[in-house]
Amino acid sequence: MRKNKKLIIVVILSVCISLPVLVFSGSSQEADKIYTHIYIHGIPVGGLTAIEAEAALMERFQPGLERRTLEYSINGELVATFTFADFGTRFDFSELIQEAVDYSMLGSLPSRIGRMFGRAYKINAPAGLIIVPERMESIVTGLSRKMNTATQNASFALENGNIEITPERAGRAIDIQAAALATYRVLNSLTDGVVELTLQAVQPTYTTTDFKFDVSNLGSFQTTYTGTDADPRIYNVRLAANKINNQVLHSGEIFSTGTHIGAHKPNSGFKSAIVLVRGEPVEDIGGGVCQVVSTLYNAVLAAELPVVQRHNHSVPVSYVESGFDATVAGDYYDLKFKNNTPHPILISSQMSTGNLRISIHGYESRPDNRSIRFSAKRVEVIEPEPYREVVDPTIPRDQKHITLESQPGYHIELHKHVYIDGKEVEVIKINTSIYKPLQGVVAIGAG
Repeated sequence: MRKNKKLIIVVILSVCISLPVLVFSGSSQEADKIYTHIYIHGIPVGGLTAIEAEAALMERFQPGLERRTLEYSINGELVATFTFADFGTRFDFSELIQEAVDYSMLGSLPSRIGRMFGRAYKINAPAGLIIVPERMESIVTGLSRKMNTATQNASFALENGNIEITPERAGRAIDIQAAALATYRVLNSLTDGVVELTLQAVQPTYTTTDFKFDVSNLGSFQTTYTGTDADPRIYNVRLAANKINNQVLHSGEIFSTGTHIGAHKPNSGFKSAIVLVRGEPVEDIGGGVCQVVSTLYNAVLAAELPVVQRHNHSVPVSYVESGFDATVAGDYYDLKFKNNTPHPILISSQMSTGNLRISIHGYESRPDNRSIRFSAKRVEVIEPEPYREVVDPTIPRDQKHITLESQPGYHIELHKHVYIDGKEVEVIKINTSIYKPLQGVVAIGAG
């Protein structure tokens, strides 16, 4: 009997010693699993890895979260309804799962053995919530676009020869920050809810008070053209003139002609027409636009508004004298000028019977006894390179034909002359224009 008792004691002792080894020295996959008697919000996660526990919790609770609704209303009237899923909301059980893992894995060996065979361990702390910011922003800004009403500034325009003032109108806009905060509160409550949107009045920047002044014609200029709108070039002239007609420039603002005309932009509506590239005629989108730009430039000079940016053409043009032209091209060449008057100015353009006229309207502060005129001075003539010869097999041998006339280039300075009571008191250099010489082309017969 004693011998048997010893055997039983040895066996039990052997089991007790080897048990922890079996539990804690198994494979890493087994060691990563949560103890069997642990629950998270009533869901048994024992025997699962952290990833498996998350999947089980998401399967149980996520669908119910996504089906919850959030309504938006204004003055108690429903304007929109979204599900929580629309905001990309999802539970975040990572901290709760980590607590279960820590309970299973951390601590001394005796304490872990005690927890293994102890009472059920229940974790019921609130889960985290993830909300996709981009979806939140999209929904709130979408509501603002739907519910907001635009503010209208007061303005003026030339209609049938008269200056007409359009009064201002206040707008309204959703308080986006308040809407976002209220939305977060409802989502984090994990229950259906309503967000009452607040509409705020948005006052216009400019009112009719800003236009209560005597409006005068500060400066005008006219160029001529031939043809009708059936000609792509004339069509482009009219389109460009319409784009700047009745444009208002407030005090201190800078006007970008290229931005408003936008001939270089896709789908701008301009047609392909003849333009000069290095003096040679080629077809390009927006041919004719520069006549509008040059006409505007001269109106700006007459109004004595400061020119911020201006570029001349590579060669002289036909519709204005050298030194008086301006061009726009892409995002790099532009005509920009500033309204340095204390009141708004208005640009108007009209086309009739072969004439393009552009005017600048605003507050006239110049004295009546003051007048100005402009003069262009040729500083230098730049001779072209000798004619470039090109062999042409369609021309009989020993014959020559000039296919492109050479032209000299010029260095031009434009000056403004200021007169008081008819007496010149000041001469101001306005710009410097360099027109490149054009090398001619001679076709040599080879037939």
